[in-house]
Amino acid sequence: MIGRRTQSKKLAIGWLLFLGILALVGDFLANDRPLIAIMEGETRFPVLHEYGEALGLVDPYAPVVRNWYRASPDWALWPPIPYTAGKSDLKNGGYISPFGKQNTGDRARHYLGTDDLGKDVLAGLIHGSRVAVLVGFGSTLLSLLLGIPLGSIAGFFGNGGLRAPRYYWWGWIVGGGCGMLYALVSLRPYFNYPGFLVSFFLCVAAIVVGGWALQALLKLIPRLRKPTALPADSMVLQGIELFVNIPGLVLLIALVAVINEPSISVVILVIGVLRWPSVARYLRAELLRIRHLPYIEGAKVSGIPAWRILFRHALPNAIGPLLIVASFGLGAAILLESFLSFLGVGIPADQVTWGSLLKQSRDHPAAWWMAVFPGLMLTLTVLSCNLLADPD
Repeated sequence: MIGRRTQSKKLAIGWLLFLGILALVGDFLANDRPLIAIMEGETRFPVLHEYGEALGLVDPYAPVVRNWYRASPDWALWPPIPYTAGKSDLKNGGYISPFGKQNTGDRARHYLGTDDLGKDVLAGLIHGSRVAVLVGFGSTLLSLLLGIPLGSIAGFFGNGGLRAPRYYWWGWIVGGGCGMLYALVSLRPYFNYPGFLVSFFLCVAAIVVGGWALQALLKLIPRLRKPTALPADSMVLQGIELFVNIPGLVLLIALVAVINEPSISVVILVIGVLRWPSVARYLRAELLRIRHLPYIEGAKVSGIPAWRILFRHALPNAIGPLLIVASFGLGAAILLESFLSFLGVGIPADQVTWGSLLKQSRDHPAAWWMAVFPGLMLTLTVLSCNLLADPD
């Protein structure tokens, strides 16, 4: 039994690694531009050059080639799948089966068929893997970044372990909250790539400035200089109960639907925020158990600072089991993204995802390949995440 579980985990890890590699090199596998081309004596690398243009490292080729098949280069090395996800092949529109007659000329067949507009299904699956990896790992990382600090503080310190002057708590909670609210409202137009990281650091700066400013004002009030304990455990539990009692799927659809400009980053943000309670709740329960173990009690008696005990001794012993929760969260995030794409909300319409491919199978049930192949990719990915989370 243990051998079978080990083998299943190896297969799950292998599939997830394959999916990650597929997302990274997808443009080199499925593209309507050649990998290498010689045109009028000039050697070009169209796919690689496009990455350089996006990063602002190189200038566009001159003359610009819009359609490499019509340009007829002197020599070209094409990707294995010479089609781009989202671009139509009108000669093969109308749901062409993988085994049906295809009018592709010198180009390769549409190995997994086409949709109504002649878009290659295999190219769509490869592009959809990139969306799944971005949303799955991005939202899981965000839920960990939110859930680990909150769960650690609630579980290790409880309601009486954090003591400081009252102005300190009011300054960070009220001042920092107002600073974050101001930053979110004023910087909202810039929360898309490439300004996302800059906006994030500006939000952090606004929280810090707001917290320090209010602390400096409240420190002038003698009554607020009295030390008091922060009920961290009760506050985190109230936040968890608030998120748990709201139907997550309904809230997710509502939030994504009211956003004027849907994007992958918004979907990652919303799913990550909705998933943090499961991380915080599990970590809190683990640290409630760990903080009463003999080695933690011994560290406290030795005079080691509480924060050092948390980061050096308690938290590392709770992170291992937390990976199980993260694995389940990864599969759930990918499934949620596909569900949103199936409904046609959240993800931009020009983005090809597994869910958008499945949506077309509903419009044309006879096109079995539109349901089988995306469904198989989704099933294998979620199953791999669940097998990875299965404890030995």
